[in-house]
Amino acid sequence: MKFFKLFNPLKIRNLELSNRIVMPAMHLNLAKNGFIEDKLIDFYVERAKGGAGLLIVGGCYVDIYGKGLPSMIAVDDDKYLPKLTEFTKEVHNARDDVKICCQLYHGGAYAFPDIIGRQPIAPSAVYSKFSKTTPREMTMEDIKREQKAFSDATVRAKKAGFDAVEICANAGYLLDQFLSPKTNKRTDHYGGVLENRLRFPLETIELMRSNVDDFIIGYRISGDDFVPGSNTYKEKAIIAEQLCKNLDYFNITGGWHETKTPQLTMDVPEGCYTYLAENIKNHVHIPIFSSNRINNPELAEQILMAGKADAICMGRALIADPYLPMKARSGEIRDIMNCIGCNQGCFDNVFRMMPITCLRNARAGNEAKTELKPLKEKKKIMVIGSGPGGLEAARIAAIRGHEVHIFERDDKIGGLLNIIWIPPGRNEFKRVIENYTYWIQKYGIHTHLQTNVTIDSVKDFNPDIVFYAAGSKPVIPPLKGIKNKNVFWANDVFSGDAPVGKNNVIIGGGATGIELAIYISKYGAITLEAFDFLTFYHALEPEVALEMLQAGRNKVTVLEKLPKLGSALGKTTKWVLLDKCVALGVDLITSVDVTEIGNDYVNYKDANDRDQIINNVDYVYYATGVIPDDELSTQIKQLGNIKIEKIGDARKPETVMEAVSRGYKIGNNV
Repeated sequence: MKFFKLFNPLKIRNLELSNRIVMPAMHLNLAKNGFIEDKLIDFYVERAKGGAGLLIVGGCYVDIYGKGLPSMIAVDDDKYLPKLTEFTKEVHNARDDVKICCQLYHGGAYAFPDIIGRQPIAPSAVYSKFSKTTPREMTMEDIKREQKAFSDATVRAKKAGFDAVEICANAGYLLDQFLSPKTNKRTDHYGGVLENRLRFPLETIELMRSNVDDFIIGYRISGDDFVPGSNTYKEKAIIAEQLCKNLDYFNITGGWHETKTPQLTMDVPEGCYTYLAENIKNHVHIPIFSSNRINNPELAEQILMAGKADAICMGRALIADPYLPMKARSGEIRDIMNCIGCNQGCFDNVFRMMPITCLRNARAGNEAKTELKPLKEKKKIMVIGSGPGGLEAARIAAIRGHEVHIFERDDKIGGLLNIIWIPPGRNEFKRVIENYTYWIQKYGIHTHLQTNVTIDSVKDFNPDIVFYAAGSKPVIPPLKGIKNKNVFWANDVFSGDAPVGKNNVIIGGGATGIELAIYISKYGAITLEAFDFLTFYHALEPEVALEMLQAGRNKVTVLEKLPKLGSALGKTTKWVLLDKCVALGVDLITSVDVTEIGNDYVNYKDANDRDQIINNVDYVYYATGVIPDDELSTQIKQLGNIKIEKIGDARKPETVMEAVSRGYKIGNNV
């Protein structure tokens, strides 16, 4: 594919970017006591080498009141300058044409009292659903102090060698709180009509500009708050018009943290929020960055060619593959390690206050210690099973020069990945299989499909080492009726080996059970393609077709033993899937004890130990966990002369991210 726009330079006033790929600020949990750590430097050095035009670093809190999380970067004191300066020098030295921007952060009502050691401040004392606290209304002294904090931080960032600053004014943070009628209830000249609500950000920007006239100042803005009672895309265009006088670019993203409209999860269609950038671009005359779920260069090029934006933010895409820009520019599109929007290593880790990592890229956040090791002795490696852990171990071992053979009993690679991508909104997991299919060819990995490995075949092959990644088998709950003809393992539905009825019961409300509930509920509903066709040709009224598209056709009841649903689902994904279940009419029942499965009924005891029955049940599915399928590994160990390494569920039930991480480590250490 040819790129006509993506790799053209972009002039932002007196600053020129070498291309239109921007890495937006993302919290990495790689700072300590406000100071940048070496791991954070290594992380951005790798992205600089990879070819992005602009790296935006942050959030960097401008004041203790604005601090969001313990491991955020600080720019509120000169004591941080030496490490900040070291950071910018290291990144600039990695590639002389890369530009670095410091994002200035203030959480306002989104700050947590136990983190900042005091009551948070905000325009008004309005309870925050995000921080679960009510902030103190800012006095005039507070307002002037925080404005000065932004200005001082701007000067400090310039001294440290940054090429620009960006005001973090999106997602419901302090400046957004001033602009929103939902959170700004003031009756003075900082509240009320929009002209007054604009006063705090306008004054802040003017003060910043007065101290750094020749310095780039950008502004990250929510294109629509997606919160009832707050600003929509219509107001945001007006706000942008008013703010742009002393700004050099706008970075457009989606809604607030507390929105019920998903912003970043896998089920959000790629590029679907580009209209927010286009909306503001139509009202201002400074460069516009488009953000949210733009994870591949082809889509980025389309957005630029369509004139919807001037640059493209790729955050998680550059976590997954720092060298995406370089690969795209040189035509190696198929070699890009695609972000799949799973959030497991990035946003889920942020909420767990853990350092960032990545399901796709085991090196993310730990670049220095995970460099590929030189080959000392070429070995013959037998990989049994081709799930994500086995595939990653095979890829890394082959890159390093080992002779690698994959043995898979199925007729295709991927293992449980072939199941995981089937549920609605999870289809990007299929990209993982596509990536490894290409790498198997590129690195000359020998693949033996439809091959059932036995201890004799291991002896005959005589490998130096076995990577055992044979996966898992289901835990069959010891229930009366579990062997009835109407009872199936949950995964058999996704693989097409089990039927779906009109009234279905799922035993187990973990990740698999919840995804199965959504899948069955929507089973048989019209597709998005059918909706588009029928409405285009006026075969159905749009409202009727929309109802058919959204409605769940089949009855589903989920019975979960624990008090909560969605175990093993990350925080950023769980609420989306549970909300879908509710919208589709799925009955979610927790704290139950299933006692019997009949031919057309299920008996259980509810949370109050009362007997309950579900009648007219067509099918029952159990999603009660898995155990390692490790019988063959025990036999291999008993041979005594072949080293064996277990990976993924064959070792213990693991997430895909855990399996890939271990696969990388094993492939790099052999």
